[in-house]
Amino acid sequence: MKDLSKLKHELEKEKRKIEKELKELEQPPEFGTETYDDESHESQEFANQLSIGQVLKTRLRAVLSSLKKMVGGTYGICENCGKKIEHEVLALVPESKLCRECKRKNQRITN
Repeated sequence: MKDLSKLKHELEKEKRKIEKELKELEQPPEFGTETYDDESHESQEFANQLSIGQVLKTRLRAVLSSLKKMVGGTYGICENCGKKIEHEVLALVPESKLCRECKRKNQRITN
C-alpha cells in the first residue's frame, strides 16, 4: 500500500497524543476550589473525566490494533468484507477497520 509509512507515522503520532491525554486524566481533579464549590459539580467533573478516559482508551486500542496489523501485513483490509479499505478512508481515519461500503451498511443498521 502506498503511503503506508505516512499512515504509520500518523498512527504513532496519534498513539503518543492519546497516551499523553490519558496520563493527564490520571491526575485527580482539584476539588474544593472556588470553581468546584458544589459536590454535584465535583461529581460531574469526575464523571466527565471517566467518560473521556473510556473514549481515549477505545481509540488507543484501535490505533494499537492498526499498528499491529501493519506489522502482520493485514492493515487496510476491511474486517467485514475482506476488501481493501479505500486510501481516502485511511487518510481521514488511519485506524479504520471497515471499508466505505461496510461503514455505510453499519450506519444504516445502527440508525
